[in-house]
Amino acid sequence: MRRIRKYIQSDIDINSTNRKFYLVAFSVFTAFVFLNFFEPFGLYYEESTTKEDVFIELFIAMTLAFVVLLLSQFVVRVLLKLNSFTIVSLFFWFLLEAVFVASVWFVFEVLDQDFTGNLITVWFDNLLAYVLIMLPPYFLYVSFIHIKDVIKNLENENSTHKSVEKNLPDITLKDENEIIKLVLKTENLLFIQSADNYVEINFLENGVLSKSLLRNSIKKLEPTFINTPIIRCHRSFIVNTNNIELAKKTASGFNLKLNQVSELIIPVSKSYISEFNKCSTKP
Repeated sequence: MRRIRKYIQSDIDINSTNRKFYLVAFSVFTAFVFLNFFEPFGLYYEESTTKEDVFIELFIAMTLAFVVLLLSQFVVRVLLKLNSFTIVSLFFWFLLEAVFVASVWFVFEVLDQDFTGNLITVWFDNLLAYVLIMLPPYFLYVSFIHIKDVIKNLENENSTHKSVEKNLPDITLKDENEIIKLVLKTENLLFIQSADNYVEINFLENGVLSKSLLRNSIKKLEPTFINTPIIRCHRSFIVNTNNIELAKKTASGFNLKLNQVSELIIPVSKSYISEFNKCSTKP
């Protein structure tokens, strides 16, 4: 239910000229083809009605619908300054368009010299017919462009993330005597663990997990990681938040699992939760 609610409340981008036109053209063309191939609503039930006559009537009806929808998308929306829709609001706009189209069909049907039906019944039948034949293709196209936009946004986010990673500085790790012992790309550092008078550096080397002991302390190494996604999360651990696979809430903080070392649990203690939350929520 949550996913459905999120979907119907999501924004739909149908503001460009191309998307408006394709929405109208696809809906009308698909409905026209459907009516001619599947013959719903008893189109050919009357013996006096030929397929040619029905084809012409359908062509006129769908042409009128095409014109009304173009006016709706390119004129009425501009006048009313309707630039954004959710699935829900677009559905109500679709119903409003249905009323307009049904009314136009109704007028042309009433003007027919042989018209003998009940006015209200005929208008309602036109409205119902429009909704039944136009709703599926209309929202099929809307769903298509929505999925297309979601995929494009995900690709852009991934591209941005990779670009940010490329711009991250290399990390230079020194021992207690300020002698450089290890230089790593930021994304390759997984975590650092305190080990008595040493720290154990866990990192990726050519995609393989590697370890290196460095005579230093966690506290002295902390300033090395300013303005990076690498933070201290415990008195014995420093972790690269970009490599977190799972963060599970506990009574004392969080338990972390990393992508390449899922068998290890890295704790986030209460005193470091604030910094962890700040870093983990950054895009």
